[in-house]
This record gives sequence, C-alpha cells and structure tokens, in this order.
Amino acid sequence: MRFTCGRAPKALASLIVLCLAAVCASAQGKLGRFTSEPLVMFLPDGRNVELATPLTYIDSHDITWTVPAGTRVDGASIPQVFWSFMGAPFTGKFRDASIIHDYFCVKKNRHWRAVHKVFLDGMLARDVGTTLAKLMYTAVYRFGPRWDFDIDACYCEGCPTCSSPVRQRVKYFQPRYNAGQFEELRKKLDEGQSIEALEDLADYQLNTEFLNKK
Repeated sequence: MRFTCGRAPKALASLIVLCLAAVCASAQGKLGRFTSEPLVMFLPDGRNVELATPLTYIDSHDITWTVPAGTRVDGASIPQVFWSFMGAPFTGKFRDASIIHDYFCVKKNRHWRAVHKVFLDGMLARDVGTTLAKLMYTAVYRFGPRWDFDIDACYCEGCPTCSSPVRQRVKYFQPRYNAGQFEELRKKLDEGQSIEALEDLADYQLNTEFLNKK
C-alpha cells in the first residue's frame, strides 16, 4: 500500500485528535464506585440502622470515603421534606449515597461542600437519574447542615455593608426549609442552570436566612 506524501501524517494527526477527544469525554463522564454492598441491621427504635460491615466509596476523583462497621445512621442529613422525592432513608437507589452523606455530616472531618458533593457523586454512581440527582443535591446543598464556614455580613448587592463585607466564621448552621426558595432552585434547574449557578443562588438564600435569623 502506498501513501501519497503528506497524507499519512494528517491521518495520524486526526487519529490522535479523536483519541484525545475520547479520553476527555471518558474523563468527564467518570463515575465513582462502591467497593461493596452495605450490610445493615435495623435497630429496634425503628429509625436507626447499624452497619454490620464497612461501606467504602471511591468517588469520581479517586478519593476514598469509608463508613466503618458499627456506625449508626438515621438518614437525618437529608431533610425529611425531601423523602417524598427519594423515599424513606435506606431505600432505593439513594440508599448508599445517603449512608456516606449521613456519616460524614455527623463526623464533620471533611469540608461541608465535599460531603454534600459526594452525595451527588454517589447518587450518579448508583444510577439515579441525572436531573433527579441534581435536584436532590441542590436541596441538600441549600438545606443540609454546614460547618466551619464564612458568611458575609450582608448579601443584598449594593448597600454600604455589601461594598465592604465583614465575614463571620460560623461553627455550625442547620438551615430551615423554605418551600419558596426550593421552588426557585427547582425552576432554575429546569431552565438548565449549571450546578455552580444553583450553588451561588443557594448561598445567597442561605446568607440571607442566616442574617435574618440573628
């Protein structure tokens, strides 16, 4: 087989471009993985469960999250109002991600953003639909607990305080559920807003709630 001068390098270059595109697409779609199925014991109180064996999740960035055997969790890190979307704790495709999320919300030994984000990561790994997973993540990001975080003294965009915000360190805060704000977030999700845009809106909402609460 003969190649006309110049064609082989062009063909090779095209192949390289296609391969790089495939690698990038694969990386963007990478999912985390649970290394085992959880084995739990339902406790007599009717709410808590205890892990009989460790549950380990390796997220899409290859970070390991392990819940040790003997841990008791109750699903409380997912506000009860959202159970209508996902079912009761420890049921359905949300179960394993909620166990990881529950445990680290109690331990608070990792950044609160990372703990909420691993809930989304774990849901996608368990084949929860993308739109529903994003909705549940947004709900938990907005109404789930936060710890060791900074908050501005004002967030109204324009007043003198906002022009020179004073940050306050907050040790722990459990937001209140607000149906109107949740519907605002849901609408933005339906309009195709990015996760980052939804997080910004949720941060604005929470900042306002915190300041009004004081």
